[in-house]
Amino acid sequence: MSVSTRSTRITPVDLTSAAAESWRPLPQRMPALDGLRGLAILLVVMHNFSLLSEPQGMGARLLASWLEHGWVGVQLFFVLSGFLITGILLDTRKASNYFSSFFGRRVLRIFPLYYATLLVMFAVLPMLHVWPGVSLRDQPHELWLTVYLSNWVEPFYPRNSLPHFWSLAVEEQFYVVWPFLVYRCNARQVLKLSLAIAVAALAIRYALLSAALPQDAVYKFSVCRMDALALGAAAAAALRLPAWRDRLLGRPVQLLWACAAVLLVGAALSHAYVAYGLAPQTLGYTFLAIGFSSLVLAAACADISGTAGWPAPLRGTVLRRLGLYSYAMYVLHIPLREVIGLPLLRALGLESHSDLMTTLVYVALGTVASCAVAAASYHYFEVHFLRLKRHFEPAHGQEVS
Repeated sequence: MSVSTRSTRITPVDLTSAAAESWRPLPQRMPALDGLRGLAILLVVMHNFSLLSEPQGMGARLLASWLEHGWVGVQLFFVLSGFLITGILLDTRKASNYFSSFFGRRVLRIFPLYYATLLVMFAVLPMLHVWPGVSLRDQPHELWLTVYLSNWVEPFYPRNSLPHFWSLAVEEQFYVVWPFLVYRCNARQVLKLSLAIAVAALAIRYALLSAALPQDAVYKFSVCRMDALALGAAAAAALRLPAWRDRLLGRPVQLLWACAAVLLVGAALSHAYVAYGLAPQTLGYTFLAIGFSSLVLAAACADISGTAGWPAPLRGTVLRRLGLYSYAMYVLHIPLREVIGLPLLRALGLESHSDLMTTLVYVALGTVASCAVAAASYHYFEVHFLRLKRHFEPAHGQEVS
């Protein structure tokens, strides 16, 4: 995923070299990226609330196809994370508190809600006897969820009531390793490294699938999904090379068309981006990562250059608000489905139905409920930790080259 929300604040960079003449500070807020995050969480949440396992009728089949492809929202989250995190790291690379600033701010953003959710799921609900079915304590996942390694175990022990946490594990592993790699690299080196990682991830996926590893392992292993994070990182590095940046800022529309072209070619090569299979999990994942990187770059360039027109929907209040709550929505929507949604459907005798209207109502209510709970989480719980991030502001003294 993963799929956690990331601040789109990008700190302006001080340059003392001749390159400063062609460098203009990046804006502190990029509204279109907030909107892209909101779009990504909508895709994922609607996908996971789908009931249409055996759709009947044309309308139900079309809806099922749309919801089935919502998994691509996780790929978009990965690209966004790679872009935003790499931008932060490059912009603070010369800060005296580079590591403590980055890790302190990440911990405050991610850990409180994550571990509070595990506490409720592992301890509170079983103690109150309200958790349906088999408790996670009877399954081999609790330890791995606690240490952000569930994505390496889950493909072989699929019985897990928090199956979506695999993407949070992928991102957390990225956060642990990537700052150390970026620390000794300038933007040009990060660009080259990111492209090499993207190629390696594609090769690894092909090798593992050829070796008959379970397809779910290729879907969830960190080494198999690094190309999305890496290509997002490459886009961030490109924007921090003055010559590249000048070219990119003048071409947000061309970048958008490039995104469309790449995604269409990828769809043709990957059976329209189904999640599993040799072609989808090799070329499909790669084309999605390239296409979404172009989309993120187009949105960022549009915000930086003040482009009007097509970015307007992404800058709208609804998508940006969803983007703000996206981390909590991602963490909490599956627990809501398991603890409230599915038991309610069973009580109403609707669980076995897969008709169009039932699914539409259920998906809509599930999405609205997830947003409402996420808003409460953000404003009454997470925000208290986010205010502490001011103690981990980077001590500036940066360069971009």
